[in-house]
Amino acid sequence: MRNPALGRVALTAVACAFTMTLAARAQQAPAAPAPVAAPPAEEGIPITSQAVIKACGSCHRPDDKGQMTRISFQRNTPEGWQDTIRRMMALNGLKMDPAVGREVVKYLSDNLGLAPEEARPAAYEVERRVVVDEAAFAVDDVKGVCNACHSLGRVVSQRRTRSEWELLIAMHRGWYPLVDRQVYRRMGPAPRDRGPDGRPPDTRHPSEKAIDYLSQTYPFQTAAWASWAATKRSPRLEGTWALSGHEGGKGPVYGRVVVTAVPNAPDEFTTETTFTYARTGEQVRRTGRTMIYTGYQWRGRATTGAADSPVFKEVMFVDRDWRGIDGRWFTGGYDEIGMDVQLRRVGTEMTVLGADRAGLRKGGTGQTVKIYALNAPSSVQASDVDLGPGVTVTSASVASDVITATVSVADTAAVGPRDVFIAGTIKPGAVVVYDKVDHIRVSPDWNMARTGGVNFPKMYAAFDAWGYMNGPDKRPNTPDDIRIDIVDATWSMEEYTATLNDDDIKFVGAVEATTGRFTPNLEGPNELRSGQRNNIGDVWVVATYTAGGTPLRGRAHLLVAPPVYMRFDSSVISR
Repeated sequence: MRNPALGRVALTAVACAFTMTLAARAQQAPAAPAPVAAPPAEEGIPITSQAVIKACGSCHRPDDKGQMTRISFQRNTPEGWQDTIRRMMALNGLKMDPAVGREVVKYLSDNLGLAPEEARPAAYEVERRVVVDEAAFAVDDVKGVCNACHSLGRVVSQRRTRSEWELLIAMHRGWYPLVDRQVYRRMGPAPRDRGPDGRPPDTRHPSEKAIDYLSQTYPFQTAAWASWAATKRSPRLEGTWALSGHEGGKGPVYGRVVVTAVPNAPDEFTTETTFTYARTGEQVRRTGRTMIYTGYQWRGRATTGAADSPVFKEVMFVDRDWRGIDGRWFTGGYDEIGMDVQLRRVGTEMTVLGADRAGLRKGGTGQTVKIYALNAPSSVQASDVDLGPGVTVTSASVASDVITATVSVADTAAVGPRDVFIAGTIKPGAVVVYDKVDHIRVSPDWNMARTGGVNFPKMYAAFDAWGYMNGPDKRPNTPDDIRIDIVDATWSMEEYTATLNDDDIKFVGAVEATTGRFTPNLEGPNELRSGQRNNIGDVWVVATYTAGGTPLRGRAHLLVAPPVYMRFDSSVISR
């Protein structure tokens, strides 16, 4: 028979031992970790515009600091802010009068915009360039995630807080759910191999990697923006500006732009532009109006005034010293027709703009070159024009700011670019002395066009053929080659063979033999093609030029694509 007293003693001993064990463990266990501090709240930019608060405040509530949700935590270009407003109107039922919309875009661009150093790398996006190189931005953490649908320029021309980058990804996944399977999620097994440094593989999904990269590389708060916001002011652009530029398929352009401030309208100007296509002598006059955003972003529109005149959009950057402006003027159904432009402020002194034809051949006599200028003297002598050693100017005359010089180039003249001096004024590298054209290159080396003409506009493509002289290594297509000038090539097309019995050349369109301008065919199914396919495909655009009895050829790849059936772009920013 058990003794109850012994049982109680045993239980007491066990309880004591258990208590002692717990106490010992408590002494050996590490101290509980301190609570992790919450990350600091992200600071935005307060909104003080009543127009913005009234138009956007019903959804984007301001806090006690004046920061409006979403809006105060991102910065963008004028086009980016306009796209945001258009998206709100299309998807969220926002209603906004155009005049209010312009006021809102102006305020947001000025106060939540980009510094010049931030906007420059992605200028090709707002300049609507077709041929671009995004290699500098195409890092692994964003490659394929963002540029699967649009250019990386749209991404890197904005700045956001980390939470805003996360919300941007979430918006895409909400409105465009297919992107999850296309780019935002990893298809297939997670990586398992360690990296070269021995670290475990990064198994996060692509969108998570992109958020990390974007929030670190393109953050909301930057030193560049803080500096620019402190010094930003309305630029003083009134006066006369020298214009020099280049249009694909037409060559160099020279002229002037007179800029006049609009009374009682800060940052608004009217423009009167006159210029000449130097190779043909065609003269153009346009009038326009422009707005300056963020203290440096020129957005304008200009036209000749004729009933059928296209409207040219102007996207340019104003230099900090207000003495230079550069960018692109463009028109067309896809903004593909345009010219690169540089404006330089001028006074009453003469300014040399450039020459109609840059190439001057060694050993050639009686070569004529037209030099375009502003404020040229009423008369010039041959001795006033200096093209350097080995080049003799035998006669010179001036009319309407165009100086016509007749020159002879000695057999011993050194080849390469030459500065032009006229009456004490210089234009660096305005002409090129060359021995012979060794090869030609087509620029751009690839291009794109789109079918159209029925329900959608056509997208044209333009090409130039440039003559080159081999450099010291005597080999073509190497870095030391000397670019001479545009040559008068004959243009044709060849099949870009990609499939068996490829016949795209019969259907995609035609290139003008003398200008290098490509006109695409009509859009839509073509009953003459197998399967009634659209008139799309790949071809080579070929330039042929004869130099010294030797035919030279160059070519570029042309992709002819279908129309863009749904567009959501910034083509109306400057209206």
